Amino acid sequence: MCGLSHLAQADAMITLTDGSMLRATIKEIRAGKVTVSTSFASNLSIASHLISDIDVDQEVQETSVLLLDDGRRVEASPLLVSSGALALSSGEVIKLAQIDVLNPEPWEIGQGYAWEGLASAAFTVNRGNSDKDQLDLAVNTQFDSTRDRITLRTNVEQDTAIVSVQTDVDGETRTVQSREPAADNWRVVAKYDYYLEDWATHYLGINASVEADKFADINLRSYLGPYYGRKLFDGGWGKLDAELGLVRVATDFLNAEDTDYLGANWNFTGESKALGGGSRVYLTHVGIVNLSDDNSLLLNTTLGFGFPFVFGLDAAAEFKVDYDGAAAVGKESVDQSYNLRVGYSW
Repeated sequence: MCGLSHLAQADAMITLTDGSMLRATIKEIRAGKVTVSTSFASNLSIASHLISDIDVDQEVQETSVLLLDDGRRVEASPLLVSSGALALSSGEVIKLAQIDVLNPEPWEIGQGYAWEGLASAAFTVNRGNSDKDQLDLAVNTQFDSTRDRITLRTNVEQDTAIVSVQTDVDGETRTVQSREPAADNWRVVAKYDYYLEDWATHYLGINASVEADKFADINLRSYLGPYYGRKLFDGGWGKLDAELGLVRVATDFLNAEDTDYLGANWNFTGESKALGGGSRVYLTHVGIVNLSDDNSLLLNTTLGFGFPFVFGLDAAAEFKVDYDGAAAVGKESVDQSYNLRVGYSW
């Protein structure tokens, strides 16, 4: 009964180029793929070039807004495809493969921003300057439009641990326990990208960061500078952005001598959903090399695997490694952590 009910609600008969026929509800057309819901699959993606005909029930078909691969916004009513082509409301005939987005969101046609983000918490096993277990809170958010993009990443670690110390009281050795700070650091990264009109995959940007880490002797470290960026990949399987620029880095140490220098900066940000099942593999890498004689490096890398959890929450396993080639005397150059995160995305 369930299967018959689903078939009765289907609004299109799809014929593939090999002659196969499929009754389904069209959910989305995006980036050369048609996503449909059928009696046996709720999200089935079919490459546009594999579809010959789409016969839609004209009695319930509403006017569809189409964003084409050449940037034009057009309308079709009804959405009928024959031999891989369809007629627009204006009378123009186009190929199904020319449709970039069916019924695009307002931001995709230049109206406002798309807002997405992730707020998460992690129990962290940290080995380095703070050789303790700790709680890691993070909020990453992004505003994206057809003109520009704003990115904000924040991370805070504030934790304590029980420390046991043996003391001599009246000739008797006793163990005294006290709660001491185990982690006291935070970091905020802000970026602004402006897309270049002539090159859709190219952009100019500026980034800024401020951080502090008591256990690394850093009272405050900041950097600011411009960069050129390019979308190396941006497809159905994933995306990868690369950026190269200059930054002015200033570090106020708690005890060591303060530093201020010009550095070359590179950034890699990527994500892939190729593994399926709603999972994603993601990468964030920031590198800075001091352009003065010492050529010291700063490297911050996060590699993670995220997947749907329960009650609408997301979970992720993360590996983080920070390298400070100019660490204060007596402090570790490498600080690494393994995180199990749970959070909410929007």
